[in-house]
Amino acid sequence: MTVDSKLDMLLSRGREYEDELINFLSGFIQVKSVNPPGDVREAAEYVQSFLSKWGLQSRWIEPKEGVVTIYSNVGGEDYIMLNGHMDVVPEGDHSRWTYPPYSGKIVDGYVYGRGASDMKGGLSALIFAYAVFTNVFDKFDRGVSLAAVGDEEVGGQYGSLYIAEELGIKPNYVLLGEPSTLNYYNIGEKGIVWYRVKVVGEPAHASVSPYAGDNAILKAGEVIKEIYKLSEIDFEPPGDIRDIAIQSGLKAKELLGLDGIEKIFFRLSCNVGLINGGVKTNVVAPECTIDFDMRIPHAITVDDVLKLVGEKLSKFDGVSIEKISGHDPNYTNPETPLAKVIEESAYEEMGYKPKPSLVMGATDGRHFRLKGCDAVVYGPGEWSRIHGFDERIEINDVKRAFRVYLRILYRMLKP
Repeated sequence: MTVDSKLDMLLSRGREYEDELINFLSGFIQVKSVNPPGDVREAAEYVQSFLSKWGLQSRWIEPKEGVVTIYSNVGGEDYIMLNGHMDVVPEGDHSRWTYPPYSGKIVDGYVYGRGASDMKGGLSALIFAYAVFTNVFDKFDRGVSLAAVGDEEVGGQYGSLYIAEELGIKPNYVLLGEPSTLNYYNIGEKGIVWYRVKVVGEPAHASVSPYAGDNAILKAGEVIKEIYKLSEIDFEPPGDIRDIAIQSGLKAKELLGLDGIEKIFFRLSCNVGLINGGVKTNVVAPECTIDFDMRIPHAITVDDVLKLVGEKLSKFDGVSIEKISGHDPNYTNPETPLAKVIEESAYEEMGYKPKPSLVMGATDGRHFRLKGCDAVVYGPGEWSRIHGFDERIEINDVKRAFRVYLRILYRMLKP
């Protein structure tokens, strides 16, 4: 059998399961796996049952009650892992959904429901690609695995980070099915830092304000304005991803339609998420805390950001900063073989090559990159509705992704 005929056989076999794939996805959406609270056991059972029907063994990994990873491996030590998360964000007000958020409704070429794009659509395509490939070919030189994880929506501590750090599962390559859209693949992401600023004032009776006391809430307002000025500074990313950073900003503007956002990969983002202050309405506030979220471009680190913030705060009396959490920006070498295989496989299937990009948010890819793995995100999804009402995914995109994944596995594993 020639190389091309083996690939044709794989793709032909895959097409036999495309309708089943969409039905699986619809059922997957109907299985609630909301995070918080993060209990994905029912979703994990759904995935494990499917793998079992295909004769595939899997491990149930549950480092924290309810937070489960279903891990399956064929062919020995991992060379490439297919990775996706089962948890989804809360659905919000049901009355604002056209169809119930956990209906998995199939309408006019789309599957609707919470998690359709982020990311049960991509994960379903990965699961089917893994099952079909390992059933068509029983011999290949390199190991392939599937990890359906929980906990991604709150950081991945008990999901991908756990299997990479605590279990030591470190594939050469990790393909994540997060919604990059099929026109792009993501090789890296901005860093993030959460920190709390504490502002101390002087209490007094409200009747003599503003002549007496020092209102910590008022001072906090000035602190916020000063810190937000940091989002106006341009930083220069490393040379090997500079053009990708420019392209990624233009992509963000195209998809989101927001003026100025094209600079997002050269600048810090800044958000005040929580403010707590004061003790009583008729007391000048003696204290106020402000919680910040900043996303970090590839030119600087978490420590650099905290230093910059500290310099801004130095002009205020009674102000201190506490780091809550954070990680540095990260990326996979743009020349990684996995990126080239994604481009070639997509071109063969769809007639165009997806472009490399960076993302503003965080994915589980960072946990593997920090362990030395080449991690790349490529998956279907509709960006405009992710985490919003009427989340959905185009059926044809799920099927296309499935066929591209089959081609990727064929090229990477050389059966």
